[in-house]
Amino acid sequence: MPNNKHRRRNGVPPGYTDNRNTAVPAPPEPNRGKKRKRHGSGLNKLAFVLFAIILAYMVKYTIDFAKGGNNISIESVSYGTIDIPNSFDGIAVRDEYVVNTDTTGVPTFNYGEGDKVAKNSIVATVSEGESAAAAKDKLKNIDESIIEAQKNRIDISIYKDDINRAEENMESSIYSAARNVTSGNTYAIYTMRNAVETQLDIRTEIWITENSEGSDSSLSSQRKSYQSQFDSSVHAERATDSGILVLSCDGKEETYTPDTMEDISKKDIRDGSSVTYLSKTTAVDADSPLFKIIRSNNWYICAYIDTNIAAEWNVGDTKMLRALVDKSEKTVQATIESMTEKENSTYVVFACDRNVQDFMSVRTFEFYISDVSYVGLKVPNSAIVEKTFIKIPVDCVTTSLDQRSVIKRVDGNDSVVKLDVESSDENFIYVRQDFDQLKLGDVILKGTGETATEYTISEVSTKTGVLTANGAFAQFASISVLGKNGEYTIADANKSGLKAYDKIITNAADAAEGDEIY
Repeated sequence: MPNNKHRRRNGVPPGYTDNRNTAVPAPPEPNRGKKRKRHGSGLNKLAFVLFAIILAYMVKYTIDFAKGGNNISIESVSYGTIDIPNSFDGIAVRDEYVVNTDTTGVPTFNYGEGDKVAKNSIVATVSEGESAAAAKDKLKNIDESIIEAQKNRIDISIYKDDINRAEENMESSIYSAARNVTSGNTYAIYTMRNAVETQLDIRTEIWITENSEGSDSSLSSQRKSYQSQFDSSVHAERATDSGILVLSCDGKEETYTPDTMEDISKKDIRDGSSVTYLSKTTAVDADSPLFKIIRSNNWYICAYIDTNIAAEWNVGDTKMLRALVDKSEKTVQATIESMTEKENSTYVVFACDRNVQDFMSVRTFEFYISDVSYVGLKVPNSAIVEKTFIKIPVDCVTTSLDQRSVIKRVDGNDSVVKLDVESSDENFIYVRQDFDQLKLGDVILKGTGETATEYTISEVSTKTGVLTANGAFAQFASISVLGKNGEYTIADANKSGLKAYDKIITNAADAAEGDEIY
């Protein structure tokens, strides 16, 4: 009987009879000792390496970002223009006079500083003592009583037409001033003020006169008594000529005048003067300054100008002058009236016909004229850095296949040192000092062959430039400066290593050459 167990082990089903009496070959056993080769394992390893590199970079970036990074600010360079102001010392010359008080006492001003005052107008009064103040208070109370009484009977006043005319004039002055101020004429306010005050005085005088002519003239009698008392203790100070009221003086008003300004020296401008500010409330002594009047809007600024600068100017040229007065910048348009060569400079007189109020309290000051403009690559001053380079004479340099080099001699042995040239001119090339290759004190050969001589590197040159961010690392690029002001520098595009549309680091103080840019 067939061995069914044996048949199953050899892959023969039970009950199967082999009539040929031949053995059924067993299927081959799988090769369990060898592993099948897996394709693509090299690509998987490469992907893993790349992933590890990217992960490491991201971790580094995250850490740098958490620490604040390098906070580098970058912008593109473009062409631009800046004005370069020249600075000068000047002295103001005005047609002005000072009024001194004849009385010791407390002043009372009828105008504010900067107001226009008419000729012979009472600018201020000086009260001698308490009696004047008491008399003034009494007069004020009496006037108010008289005005109140007359207001109640205005309809039957014999001076009704005169009163109406004064009030109409006041109303007209107010409307006229409003129109002028709207159009830009601010001085109309002073004109209005004077006109209204005049009409008020006229109306008050009418009411007082009418009261004195009436049956109840006791108030008018009292007023005359107190007015006499007040007048005897109060002294009026008038403006002998019309002009602008100024509450300061320096004692040079009669020294520096339009008639004497040609005699002003450099020393006069350099020494300046001490300005005294006059108070509207503090008591004054007799024969002391009370106020100043500037007669005219026409005034002058005198200055000594470097001849090289003044050579570009002509009499009649118009200049815009800027000055810092009382911590505020003031501007005025001026015309060159005269130019005279003296004291190794050009003495220039600028004539002005406006803005005298802005300069009425100063005598000497520094002013600027934006007379020069530069066009080129516009770079923020915060991006400017300086680097030191060693100077090598061009006679020491050899060139081969666009590579420049020098022969360095150490203890009689010569070696070729390749140069990374930053810039050059007719006499020198400029390279960065490298303490391993080339530095100050090293000996190089000048010339070739038997005529070559030794040259010791001993000179350096400071180059101005910026740090560019065109690639992955910050690099220095020199610039040729045409001019600069407080914010920007203009570089010559044809003589600079910097080019238009290059990216630069604007906060150079927070970066260094070779820093990674990301």
